[in-house]
Amino acid sequence: MSDVEADATALSSRRLRLGVMPTASGAPDDERAWMNPDEPVDASINPEWYRQIAGLAEEGAFDLLFVADAVFADPKGPPHYLSRFEPFTLLSYLAALTSKIGLVGTVSSTYQHPYNIARMMLSLDHLSRGRAGWNVVTSLSDQAARNFGLAGQIDHHTRYARAEEAIEVVRGLWHTHRPDSFPRDRSTGRYMDAATVRALDHRGEFFDVAGPLNIESSPQGEPVIFQAGQSPQGLRLAAATADAVFAMPTSITASIDYRSRLREAGSQTDANRPDPRLFARLIVLVTDDGAEDAALKAYWQRHGTWDRMAERVAAAIGRPVADGGPIRDEDIERAMAHEGTWLAEPLAAGASRGASVESLIDGLLAQTQLVVAGSAASIARTMLTWHRENAVDGFILQVSDVAQFRRFVEEVVPELRRLGAFRHEYPESATLRGLLGLAAPDGP
Repeated sequence: MSDVEADATALSSRRLRLGVMPTASGAPDDERAWMNPDEPVDASINPEWYRQIAGLAEEGAFDLLFVADAVFADPKGPPHYLSRFEPFTLLSYLAALTSKIGLVGTVSSTYQHPYNIARMMLSLDHLSRGRAGWNVVTSLSDQAARNFGLAGQIDHHTRYARAEEAIEVVRGLWHTHRPDSFPRDRSTGRYMDAATVRALDHRGEFFDVAGPLNIESSPQGEPVIFQAGQSPQGLRLAAATADAVFAMPTSITASIDYRSRLREAGSQTDANRPDPRLFARLIVLVTDDGAEDAALKAYWQRHGTWDRMAERVAAAIGRPVADGGPIRDEDIERAMAHEGTWLAEPLAAGASRGASVESLIDGLLAQTQLVVAGSAASIARTMLTWHRENAVDGFILQVSDVAQFRRFVEEVVPELRRLGAFRHEYPESATLRGLLGLAAPDGP
């Protein structure tokens, strides 16, 4: 029995969590997904495409479906970013087509008012019977700012200070009603118990909000709050307010380091607050045995990622990477001068074993994004190794290919179950908070 299999029993009390992030026509690292002839060319605004993804995810008993978003369109950006659904419109549609899976949507705390956010979130939470989550972002880009009447992006510190207050207001509004605030007693004619309702009366640096909210309390206590903080201020906000964090580490070491920094940030705010669940983004290519290297290289080339990395390395070292010759001392020196240690160190290691520059491109790509190719068994082992090392609590799969996602659900998920690391079915009454093993909050 392998180490991973031996640890499966110990993991049973700390199950692996799985989410799916549909990126349809192609997001970063997957920009040419729309060229796949097996997918609809308009996948990003194709309701049937999203229905398939949600259905497969629920068939696999996934914890959640995650919808990323931005509030601007860059003509030079990935196809999925040019024409896609607004998250809560899409999630409301999917709420009617699913019954168990969590539904997490992205809303900007910079460009949406907390009252609207609180109301949208609880509306989705009731429509889905307790399966809603809010991914809090502060938004990037002057393009976004100009869409909301600003000359340029608000500075980083102010955006995060505003986000902290926005979360405080949203959570406060979520608790302006108690679970028993609406008796709806026809025999007495009492619809609402006004004595159980409180006004918020928030007065802050960015918001003045009276309350109460005009929708009753959450079926799951509170919708789940996600964040993706990377900067010191973002980490502090995530540690202080998030139930779960979505990160993009490319190695176990990087993920453990991220979790450590998140915990350190938490110790500076509230040492008694539970750690947020940590999810890592993952792109999976399920292959037959022995085909993983070819599948990975085909993936890099299909999306132009391999070419872009080769061009970047060539620009740094001042010569083409495809000449097949060994790595030279001057290559390493130029790499250090133009790109730094991330490139110079792998070149030096490659030179010691007589490798060519071209042969290192795949390894360099692996430092920039987490793409795992292999058989169902090998992918399951890789995921459980991350989990066993406490690098993550789960993964969110970036998906643009329905056939590949079906293979994951039909081949990898059963392997994870065989190893005792993932649920066989949903619990009878599934809320997102319950699926993630999160305690019901006491309130703000």
